[in-house]
Amino acid sequence: MPERFLASALPQHEAAELYRLMVVGIREVAVFLMDPGGYITVWSRGAQDMKGYTADEAIGSHLARLYTDEDRERGWPQHNLAKAAETGFYSEETWRKRKDGSLFWAHIALTALRGNDGQLLGFSKITMDLTHHKLLEACTKEKQEIDLILRAAQAGTWKWHVDSGQIDLSRHLRELLGYDGEPEQLDFDAWLALVHEDDRARFRTLLEDTCRDPLTAPIETELRFLRSDGRSQWFFLRANWHRSIEDGPMQFLGVCVGIDSLKTAEQDKERLLSQLRQERSRFSDILEQMPSGVVLADVPSGRLTYQNRAAASMMGRDFSEVDSYHDYRDYVFVDAQGARIALEDLPLARTVRGHGVARTEGLIYERADGERLHIDVTTAAIVDSDGVARVAIAVLHDVSQLKHTEMAAAAEKERALVTLAALTDGVVTADRDGAIMTVNPAAERMIGVLEQAARGLRLRDLLHIEEPAAAEATFGAIERCLGQHQTTDALPHATLVSRDGTRFAVENAVAPVILDSGELIGAVLIMHDVTESKRLLRRLGFEASHDALTGLVNRREFELRLQRAIERAQHPGGACAALLYMDLDQFKVVNDTCGHQAGDELLKRLATTYSEHVRERDTLARIGGDEFALIIEHCGVDEAMAVAQKILDATRAFRYVCKGRVFQLGVSIGLTPIDAGTISVEEAMRRADHACYIAKDRGRNRIYVHYKGDLDFAQRRSDMHWVTRLTHAFQNEQLQLYYQPILPLDDGDGPRHYEILLRMRNGRNGPIAPGVFLPAAERYDVIVKIDRWVLTRTLEWLASNPEQMDALEMCSINLSRRSLADPSFHKFAADLIDASEVAADKLCFEITENGAIADMQKTISFIEALSARGCRFSLDDFGTGMTSFAYLKQLPVNYIKIDGSFIQMMSSSQVDFEMVRFTNDISHMMGRKTIAEYVSDSAILASLKAIGVDFAQGYWVGKPRPLTP
Repeated sequence: MPERFLASALPQHEAAELYRLMVVGIREVAVFLMDPGGYITVWSRGAQDMKGYTADEAIGSHLARLYTDEDRERGWPQHNLAKAAETGFYSEETWRKRKDGSLFWAHIALTALRGNDGQLLGFSKITMDLTHHKLLEACTKEKQEIDLILRAAQAGTWKWHVDSGQIDLSRHLRELLGYDGEPEQLDFDAWLALVHEDDRARFRTLLEDTCRDPLTAPIETELRFLRSDGRSQWFFLRANWHRSIEDGPMQFLGVCVGIDSLKTAEQDKERLLSQLRQERSRFSDILEQMPSGVVLADVPSGRLTYQNRAAASMMGRDFSEVDSYHDYRDYVFVDAQGARIALEDLPLARTVRGHGVARTEGLIYERADGERLHIDVTTAAIVDSDGVARVAIAVLHDVSQLKHTEMAAAAEKERALVTLAALTDGVVTADRDGAIMTVNPAAERMIGVLEQAARGLRLRDLLHIEEPAAAEATFGAIERCLGQHQTTDALPHATLVSRDGTRFAVENAVAPVILDSGELIGAVLIMHDVTESKRLLRRLGFEASHDALTGLVNRREFELRLQRAIERAQHPGGACAALLYMDLDQFKVVNDTCGHQAGDELLKRLATTYSEHVRERDTLARIGGDEFALIIEHCGVDEAMAVAQKILDATRAFRYVCKGRVFQLGVSIGLTPIDAGTISVEEAMRRADHACYIAKDRGRNRIYVHYKGDLDFAQRRSDMHWVTRLTHAFQNEQLQLYYQPILPLDDGDGPRHYEILLRMRNGRNGPIAPGVFLPAAERYDVIVKIDRWVLTRTLEWLASNPEQMDALEMCSINLSRRSLADPSFHKFAADLIDASEVAADKLCFEITENGAIADMQKTISFIEALSARGCRFSLDDFGTGMTSFAYLKQLPVNYIKIDGSFIQMMSSSQVDFEMVRFTNDISHMMGRKTIAEYVSDSAILASLKAIGVDFAQGYWVGKPRPLTP
């Protein structure tokens, strides 16, 4: 650091005058003084020559006037003054500006001037123009002035007497190198020895070259000299030829200016710049990868200078034309109420105008393409070291998904609350300690305690379960749920007694409430009130087994009882029985003359009449429209004939009066014994039906007994006839595919949906229905061949009619029981579908309940194999029996076809209507869609729509039509 005083033997005023003259006399170095604020007070002639400003122009101006615009924007004048004031001295080499605007490279030494008391009196500044051909040619007349300048500049001189080879080192240069302050003369090699070995050869070459060719001078270089302590120090060296005495020998005069700190700073600067470039690159990469948008703007103009990829994606535009914050009006932001936000209130505009850090939530940005984004914006001004904000940043968070999720969560919560309030099941939640938290209205009704009073109690103290075993099972399940996170949904039926004594039959289930993190936060007890359901099941149980019109046993229940009778007869020593199949004669006349209502009334009265002639242990059933059947237990053919004769006589004696007319009916009765030779219900019913048919064929209103031998012979003859006909049909292409539309009931047109049906050509009265020849095919194993033919021809037709296939939603194909149980057919179907051009998801296979349960494992395996390819399955002829629902839970089918007998009767039978509705609801709960068969009029179709059945099929929807000519 320069010394803070100047010793002089002269009086103070003379020394001051001499110093002024000295400063005035220096022309190549700008020397001037400033007050503590940096305003110029003394301006030398050298400063005027170097800077171009006169004293009048310079004095009173701030130091910043001498800096470039860029340095002023960086706050460099204030920075340099602060550094000099802090350390006492500051030097640098940089570009400076003259008055005419030209720049020159200057070496600057800025010194803080302090009084004896340490108070800052001002600053002195010395500037050397290093861009000219001379660095230190400005020799002063006074050595003291040169010393001051050199000392202030941290410079030293040397002189090379080329003729003698001696080099004179100035006192200042030696001091800078750490030697004593006396000048010294060295020979050329000793002079080079002071240069760092890495720079020595280069320096020698420079000196030798300029000695050989003086025109190469001046030389300017940076090199390192070795100090007395062995360390190296950087200097800027500039030298040129000089003749000290006119006509005297030329000497090579040079100056060495210490730039070690500058060099170190420059190296640090380069290192920092490299690090800065790396950091900027990394920071830029980070910004580009950020999911939040980042936008930078100049302050105070507001011109957008940068936006990352996320911001560009959000904004849907670039920022090339946004030159000020006034252009922000092109970005349309609205608040939550839909009102557009004014330009001056936009977050970034406010920050650019000096409103600091801000976070704005709930903004909605409307893109040019119409998309609306929910955006949260955080803005801040970036302040430089001089305290001036030059950049503003806006971080945009696209919270659209969060907002949609929040709205969905709020809606979901509201729906959950409404759902809990609307649920008929009681729902009680408890915290992890078992204390009750919530009780929904249904649970309040069951336990007789309001939620507010129940909150905080324990379930064991709140619930009164009548059965001890059920109570312990329920409370034990709650404890396991809270302790082991265990779900229990198969608790014993329990009777819950409310505080007011009301009793509820309930089915309880307990489940843990677990967060996504796996943390248990409580448990939920669901109490399903099955009081009414049990009452309804009992009623439905009766209605499911009895005919709604007559009160007699229905066909399904009748067949179950017939099966039991057959099993008893097959048991060694079992009792025989008889089966009567009764079909009314001339009943259609009553319906046609008086209407269906009159026909229903007649059937009810006739059922009552028949019941009078039936024992309590016998079973009388209505199995069809005007068809009845009777199982007579523990009797032979003769006793059964006597009962049949009574029924025949009662029918002949029965009279029905309607609209002034008297109607007399008859009945054709087929009788077949039930004995050890009776194989199945189907066989028995077929024999009885055949006997009834023979009775009708022989003149009606009579009894015909059909014995096994007769039936076997006739049946075999019929079966063989149809097997022969089927063989001929295969050989002569007499099988024909039909289709019947299946209509969606959601009032939408939608793609086509139909069922493939089979007919045989060349019948006497037109195509032969499958019910005539398929039973024989089933019995004689021809049915699998038929199933293969139907599947193959259907796929071939669809593949050859792409316009039909494109319009097709789903094509249903019936499969027999034998095909379902045949593994070879499974492979055939899978291979055929894989090789076909028809998409598998356009195929639906219809299977019957009996066919499915014949070999449940094989059926499920087949369904899973084809479902994996995209095929769908439908359960055909689905009835109301409880076994059907049990099988429905096991079979992974997509559609349920409700049995047509219920559909046909739903307009006249409330029970059938409710059974259809109940079946539809249960199917939907299990994720199945429903199809109603045998839809025969508009009233049935309207009822199906009201219930919510998905599809309808029947003659009212569309009759079967040929698929191919």
